[in-house]
Amino acid sequence: MSTTLDYRPPTSQTARPAVFPMLEIHSTKSLSTTGALSNTGRVAWSRPYAWSTIIPSVRRQESIEGALIGCAIGESIGRLGRSKQVRLRSELSSKPLGNIDPGILAASHRTEGFLVSIQAVLLSQAMSENFESHLSQRLAWYQRFQPTAYVGGLIRSLGGRSETTAKLGDDPLVRALALSVLMQGHHDGALSWVQDSTQMTFGNRWVTQASFLIATAAQVAQFHRTAHQISTSNLLKDLRAATGSQEVQQRLDALVDAMEADQRALSASRILGCEDHRWKAHLVDNALLAIYTYARHPGSIQTGLAELLELHGNLQGVLSLYAGLATIHSGVQGLPSLWTDRLSLYPYSSAWVQGYVDRCADWPHGPEDIQATRCLPSHPIGQFVRNLCRGFT
Repeated sequence: MSTTLDYRPPTSQTARPAVFPMLEIHSTKSLSTTGALSNTGRVAWSRPYAWSTIIPSVRRQESIEGALIGCAIGESIGRLGRSKQVRLRSELSSKPLGNIDPGILAASHRTEGFLVSIQAVLLSQAMSENFESHLSQRLAWYQRFQPTAYVGGLIRSLGGRSETTAKLGDDPLVRALALSVLMQGHHDGALSWVQDSTQMTFGNRWVTQASFLIATAAQVAQFHRTAHQISTSNLLKDLRAATGSQEVQQRLDALVDAMEADQRALSASRILGCEDHRWKAHLVDNALLAIYTYARHPGSIQTGLAELLELHGNLQGVLSLYAGLATIHSGVQGLPSLWTDRLSLYPYSSAWVQGYVDRCADWPHGPEDIQATRCLPSHPIGQFVRNLCRGFT
């Protein structure tokens, strides 16, 4: 499913060409230190990078493919048993990536939520209010097709489960990553879509800030190997200056210090409250740790995965986000073909997934293209069989 990138300008990592004037941090409005909504109803966020710049279509196609396949592979690794994760971490540290067989990689509800988001975007025909309604309908439809997991999630929610934990099929951070690559080149529309879709199911403004972090990090990853390439060395500082959440600022300050001290992801996880190496998959912390690891290892997914696998607990969310960012950055061709061959997206085929990548490659650069692009059909019977046999947590 990999694409061929034929646009690789000889641009250094620190180059910031004049045609991309909004790369520097800028403040167009006062930032809230409490994370409260502004008078216009928007969460305070100063855009650190331009969203209006058009990148080459072949790079855009590669980014969309990388986001989907990377998130699916990361989530699949997070679903492996602990013994398999330990073996994989050992091999990642000692063998070339191409010589490692990860076994069957079966994606879960975050990947399905990614596909649902793409479907809702195409069905909306570039209208945000339509996107929210289509997304809500498709998420409800998806959840009904997972009766066992749906009932389990309902019981947990009645028991007071934190709203900062991803719901069935609805991880707002993965959706923010998807919207970032789909809306690239559409001014700052991506952030509006990210906020509206996040608040549709998560009223927590702190979670919305975390979604902005992921969307912006994905924007930086897309610029790799284009004329607008940005170094990731200052990514955490840029995000810290952009966020309007005091809590997120404090965590980013600590992570900036950890980055300067060259601390591994395990050490960074302790800053975020991880005890006894046990990761609890808090949505905001998933975003922060994934971005931290990406900023440390943007071009070496092997090293980043090995560091994150030192943690125990629920790693599906953080691994999905990190692998998505790393694969947007380097493209699917940065992964061994064996890994993509091992990835199971049943009931969807490789051709079905590639069809979505092709349909989204030039979206949303022109109204005619948007209106003409149709959503591919789902496979509800196969999906229902898969969910009954496998079940998702």
